[in-house]
Amino acid sequence: MAMFTKLAAHFLLIPELLYSPPNRAIIEALLASGYEVHIFSPNLTVSPTEYGPHVITHDVSYSFRWIAKALLQPFWWSVHCISGTSEEPLAVVGLLAFILRKNSFVLADEIKAGSYRGNNSERWKTLCRWAMKKAKFNIVNDQSRISLLREYVPLPSQSKIIVYPGCFHLPPKPSVDDRKVLRQQWNIPDQALVVASSGGFNLTAGADWLIEAIQDRPELYAVIQPLGVDPLALFLLENLPSKERVYLQRDRLSWNEAWRSAVGFDIGLVIYTNQAPQFQKMGISSNRLCMFIAMGVPVICSKQDSFAFVDHYECGVIVSDYSEFLDAISFISSNLIQMRENCRRCFDDYIMPADRFPTLSGVIESI
Repeated sequence: MAMFTKLAAHFLLIPELLYSPPNRAIIEALLASGYEVHIFSPNLTVSPTEYGPHVITHDVSYSFRWIAKALLQPFWWSVHCISGTSEEPLAVVGLLAFILRKNSFVLADEIKAGSYRGNNSERWKTLCRWAMKKAKFNIVNDQSRISLLREYVPLPSQSKIIVYPGCFHLPPKPSVDDRKVLRQQWNIPDQALVVASSGGFNLTAGADWLIEAIQDRPELYAVIQPLGVDPLALFLLENLPSKERVYLQRDRLSWNEAWRSAVGFDIGLVIYTNQAPQFQKMGISSNRLCMFIAMGVPVICSKQDSFAFVDHYECGVIVSDYSEFLDAISFISSNLIQMRENCRRCFDDYIMPADRFPTLSGVIESI
């Protein structure tokens, strides 16, 4: 049993990431290594967490003033390890680790390059990239992002990079009755074909294809769990001509709730047409893809090299346009039972093989 004799500080971009799959893996690995873990994020209330008494939350401001104040607190001189997600938190991670001479590591779950550059000043972004370069190791969520990270920072060739997907290493296990219960809540027939969208819902995430498909295929139902959608878009979604075949999730679900709800789907939407480098190297960094496949839901993916494994495992269909999207719905519908089994094989062999979490834990324990 861990003795919790060391202190770790982990910085998040937003409070909602506290329970996201890769951050959960990092926190659980730190706990297993004997760390008391202090979580920092803007507007994060100080309250008990699902992780137990050895994970403590704090508010933070990502600014030079906050760093100066932190250095006056004895707590920071006792911290053994400092880590964080990209991008805004990393300047704080890098500066604290350098000044205090502490070990650090980075979860590079966002790589804000190209048209996805973000609004941070170049001064702040330079510090973020410097923090990645100085870290003991960086974590990316897909193999395809290793080259992207090396180019973005740029990282020396000898820098250590770990691949860990945007995925729970222990996915929730819904009961056999959950599918039926969910469909009753959604007012969707048991035998209906359901296509689902979870997360960002916009024109680069296949929103237009899904809405068109609902109009063109009267047998099709949809569940939409949107994030980042303004009130007007929600109003329009609730008033579609086919609204009786669309369930719109108004309240934001927790990460676990979203994953559990996937048992009610038949096909998952994994479309990324944004041409920014990060979105063209998604692979298993995509939480929605990992969620769907982990829960046995075949996917429709947009065409990019990082999704080639979907073809290999025959757990979904890769498409380039709306016509192919409609064909993919028909193909998956006709092969649903086998493709569900293929999803489970893909999850166990490719997304979350048995050594994935132990490898991450071992690297964290060694710092």
